[in-house]
Amino acid sequence: SALAVSGQSASAGGAVDDPFGIFGTPAPVAAPQPAPAPAFAQQQAPAPQEEDPWAAAGFGQAAPSYQHVNSRPDPQMQQVTSTPSIQTDTATESKQGEIEDDGIPIALDSNGLPDEGEYYEARINARSLGAMFYTAQNLEETLYHKVPKKVIAALDSRPVVAYVAEQSAAHNSGIELGHIILSVNGQNTADPETCAQMIRNAPRPMNLRCYVPPAMNLTLDEGTHLVKYDTKDLEAPGSSVEWKRKYVVVGGIVTKPWMMNMFYRKRDYDIAVKEAHAGHKISVKVKQFDLRGARIILKGRDGKPNWVDYPSERKPWYYITILPRKGYPIKISSESLDELEPVYSAVRRFVRKDMEARQEYQMGRSSYNKNYGSRKGSGSDVRSSYNNYGGSNNYGGRKGSGSD
Repeated sequence: SALAVSGQSASAGGAVDDPFGIFGTPAPVAAPQPAPAPAFAQQQAPAPQEEDPWAAAGFGQAAPSYQHVNSRPDPQMQQVTSTPSIQTDTATESKQGEIEDDGIPIALDSNGLPDEGEYYEARINARSLGAMFYTAQNLEETLYHKVPKKVIAALDSRPVVAYVAEQSAAHNSGIELGHIILSVNGQNTADPETCAQMIRNAPRPMNLRCYVPPAMNLTLDEGTHLVKYDTKDLEAPGSSVEWKRKYVVVGGIVTKPWMMNMFYRKRDYDIAVKEAHAGHKISVKVKQFDLRGARIILKGRDGKPNWVDYPSERKPWYYITILPRKGYPIKISSESLDELEPVYSAVRRFVRKDMEARQEYQMGRSSYNKNYGSRKGSGSDVRSSYNNYGGSNNYGGRKGSGSD
């Protein structure tokens, strides 16, 4: 069954206390010009020596140091909205048994899948599996963002595990994100919806034949982080105890790609996913933030996170500051770069796409007004195009999605 959910703009303060807004009527998309980013304080300090995963992830070259923060304003503070380049390749079918990617074919096995992948079987006794499925093409901009195009092409419409509930039957049996469900009790699965239906109707115990694609470099858009969103400050709080621990999800299963949700813990997110998919009232608390028109505020031009050193902590904490169009700045922190990278990358990807869409909208509107004049109702074509811009990245409402 396909999901059908929508987003809602954040209210004053940047958060929506009613957690049901994202599952109701979609909010209209505004197209204001971003205001200049406010300046905030910085102070030079020696950088902590830590392995740098950012250059390898496409965030520019390694910088000699990070810059530290204090409370005095500095007019030279830089605003950086990161725009990493994304290399794309085209996968085409060259002949039976091979898929060619930039002239380099990959060998396929007897099932038509890359022969470097692995197979396994999972035995399920529980009635509910606790997983959701989508096609690999649905996940190209999210979970499979770093998976080679040739692998995505080979997977075709097969059901990919895009969500696994904590402590579910899927989780306990070793089924993980990105895995493919090939058959249910010996019957081949054709697509996500068929797979979900077969799993619901299959007698227990149930045997699932699964496949793990090669080059499984997944892109996660969620994780547990320390956050601060209730002050006007752009810099990190003065004490580590001022941060709140939340489970942060950018886009995801139950909302649109421009919404960032914060739950108390991963289990609450699992409850929200289950209740939203079943059409029930959401019972858990969630803070919601609209990322449309937002900017990422950093202190360097290399696109790397800021950091703050607390006397009570053994290591510096890394953080980013998101300046939404409405409400207070949103600061998200982790104790290591690796932990911060998934959510930072997800926000960064959306902000880049949002900026590109807004620029295209403004250019189209200017061209329309120049050619036809600023008549009442003019510009409807470009406005319609802009209002539809964000839909390609979300899971919800997609044909070919299924869950059990």
